[in-house]
Amino acid sequence: MMSYNPPANKPTDAKDHYSVPADRATPSCIDSYFIEQIRRGGPMPFDRWMSLCLYHPQSGYYLNGNQHVGKDGDFFTSVSVGACFGMLLAQRVLNYLEQTEKTAQPLHLIELGANNGQLAKDILDHLLTSAPEVYSQIHYHICEPLEIPRNAQSKTLAAHAHKLTHHDSLAAIKSPFDHAIILSNELIDAFPVKLITHTEQQWAELYVDHTPELGFHFSPHPIQSPEALAFLAQLPPLPNGYTTEFRPGLDAFTANCARLIKQGMVLTIDYGYTHTAYYHPERSTGTLRTYHGHKAGENPLDLPTQQDITAHVDFTQLATSFQKHQLIPTYFNSQSRFLTHHSKAWLAHIEQHPETLPHKLIRQFQTLTHPTMMGQQFMVLECTKNAPPNPELTSTLELNRPDAFPKPANS
Repeated sequence: MMSYNPPANKPTDAKDHYSVPADRATPSCIDSYFIEQIRRGGPMPFDRWMSLCLYHPQSGYYLNGNQHVGKDGDFFTSVSVGACFGMLLAQRVLNYLEQTEKTAQPLHLIELGANNGQLAKDILDHLLTSAPEVYSQIHYHICEPLEIPRNAQSKTLAAHAHKLTHHDSLAAIKSPFDHAIILSNELIDAFPVKLITHTEQQWAELYVDHTPELGFHFSPHPIQSPEALAFLAQLPPLPNGYTTEFRPGLDAFTANCARLIKQGMVLTIDYGYTHTAYYHPERSTGTLRTYHGHKAGENPLDLPTQQDITAHVDFTQLATSFQKHQLIPTYFNSQSRFLTHHSKAWLAHIEQHPETLPHKLIRQFQTLTHPTMMGQQFMVLECTKNAPPNPELTSTLELNRPDAFPKPANS
């Protein structure tokens, strides 16, 4: 549910469009801001509404300074459970380096959606204590264009400051890395989506409109995006009234990832489905959800900038896009299976030395992997470039099915 960057299509005239002073960002002021945007520009595509709600540089949900993660926030993440998640991701890095026989060569870790930097700290802390020779070869990069979260990350990572470089965005990194891993946890779900609905045997895009009588409400409009039209041509026949999401901009994102890696991996952890499950006829209202005070909702027009807005990831769409840019999907499975695999050495050590049993970490591990908690809620996708997959890990489940990757519309 985190993001690392304002939307790529943000208005060029920031003064004109981002004009809500932080000290006046009350709910009524925010409503007035959106009403004025619609009055001046007409009904607003939902992906623009979502962008402004989440990433408005003064009042956006992720940038307004409020607490969002943890018991006092709106939701929990794997990182907020405790240090175990970062510890096991660090072990994945070690396993990868051993597999590629490059433990003594520089490795660049690039995190997207780093929030306050806690995951980076947990990873680097574990590498420093368990594999100092690898730690000496690691350099950590965080893509973060905004001052407030960047300052928080620098504070969290003060002990590792000599290992840290900030960048405004992936695109701002001009030179590729010989050996790199790009990491994100709950990033893609916060990429803005278009809302599309099937009415009268055709697709329409839902825009946000406002009238005094109805307040903020949806209105259908013809689809203008060639990218969305091409994607819709791949969907199976669906019933009237079917509403779902389309996430634009993934191709530019995956192309940037591929551009930066000569050899390495992209590791994506998020919640979502494969294409077939995502666009199942019975999933007739889509996956868009809101979160506020640990309560899930389904109206993204309520409480603009005061609640999280998120949609599940179409992992087949994401994997297809990575594959297009020579990042080959080599692993797709649940977080439970992924973390359990990379915890084998740790758990074996505990079994051999029960007196060292770390009760706190074990409880965190159970939360992260239990099927009724986070274990099945999140999925892990690995895509590699010029790097052999680990034979013990190679499993792509539904991504290996013949119908998992939709054919291009013109094929």
